[in-house]
Order: sequence, then C-alpha cells, then structure tokens
Amino acid sequence: MERRARKLVKEGHKTSLFKIMERRGRDRLSSGVYAQALAEGDEMATKLIDEAARALGIALASVQNVLDLEAMIVGGGLGDRLGQPFVDRIAEEMASKVFLRDEPPAMLLSELGDLAGAVGAAVLAGG
Repeated sequence: MERRARKLVKEGHKTSLFKIMERRGRDRLSSGVYAQALAEGDEMATKLIDEAARALGIALASVQNVLDLEAMIVGGGLGDRLGQPFVDRIAEEMASKVFLRDEPPAMLLSELGDLAGAVGAAVLAGG
C-alpha cells in the first residue's frame, strides 16, 4: 500500500498520509497513520484501504473455497487498528466470491492485538 501511495503522490495526487507519518515520527505508513488519515477524510487513504479490503476479500474467498473453514480471524496492524468495520468490509467483498454462499465463514477480529504472533508461536511450539 505504501508503494502505491508513493506512486500516486509522484503522479500528483494529494494526501495527508506522509505528513501524518512525519508528525508521528514514523519512517513508514503504519496502521495508525492510515487510521488517522481516514479519520481526517483523506481520499487516498480511503481508496487504498478499499483496495486492501477488496484484495483481502478475493484472497480469503479463494482460501475459503479450497478449505471450507468455519471461521477466519483478521488481525495484524490494519485489523487491530481499523477494527470490526474493516473485517465487515472484507467479508462483504468475500460474499459474492465464495462457492457456498449460504455457509460463509464467521469473520472475526483478533482479540490478541500485538500479542497474536507471540501467542501463536507459543501454541505451535507447545503443540
């Protein structure tokens, strides 16, 4: 997403993403930067998040079509920062692409936040 944002800026598109990034002392566009830009109504941030939700919807629908899962858990920076509305947007994008539309997986938001990776590794190591 950052590469796309930088390309759009080079093409002359306006955004507050990089100003927010600098104000926050970051060297990359973090989930917090995107969240702030969305809160400020930044059009490019909105477009990039919509594209991310669409791409995730397509990818997760493909996974669902192969594995027929009961549930999917969305976490990571954007999932944690943007919350259930972002998860719902991904589910919306998935809906028309899954084969068994009457039995979509439950789409859940991770409850472990930044600890998700560590907890997953611990469970895997102990298992």
